[in-house]
Amino acid sequence: LVPMVRTLRNRFNLKTSRNICTGQNLGPESNMQAAGSRILFLIILFPCAIGCGAKSSGPETHPVSGLVTLNNAPVDGAMLQFTPVSPEAGISGAQAMSRPDGTFEVKINLDMGKTVKTGLPPGNYKVAITKLQSTPGQTAPNIPPKNVLPVQYATIESTPLTVTVKAEGENHFEFPL
Repeated sequence: LVPMVRTLRNRFNLKTSRNICTGQNLGPESNMQAAGSRILFLIILFPCAIGCGAKSSGPETHPVSGLVTLNNAPVDGAMLQFTPVSPEAGISGAQAMSRPDGTFEVKINLDMGKTVKTGLPPGNYKVAITKLQSTPGQTAPNIPPKNVLPVQYATIESTPLTVTVKAEGENHFEFPL
């Protein structure tokens, strides 16, 4: 600790202290007091700076993709909700939206949306699927859109759909509704 104090004292030119208001030399006691307070500040700041380093990038994920069809036709704009069966996954859930050809890729948001990762951590998930559409000709704001997919897939509580994401191999899932 003593060599560190000497290095810091030399680095921050702590040999003379002056009153910033009057410009007077304050003497050796004030020099030591100033050096001590600056060193104490640095000793406190250093661990904080280490703790504020790069944030965790979240849980390890593996690519998850798939296809949603209804009566053998691809479903465009279906919202898929993946909810882990157990909390060991390290996430509360993830979403995906199907493209016009019915395909999808799962992404998770971490750090309050600051980080987006592709895929899911390994584990078992329940999958709810909905597709909301407004009734043609009824675009009034007080008429909510309706789910056009079978109701049994609409909620995590009612869906029979489950998947197991593996750490190795392909995680491609097809959902024929």
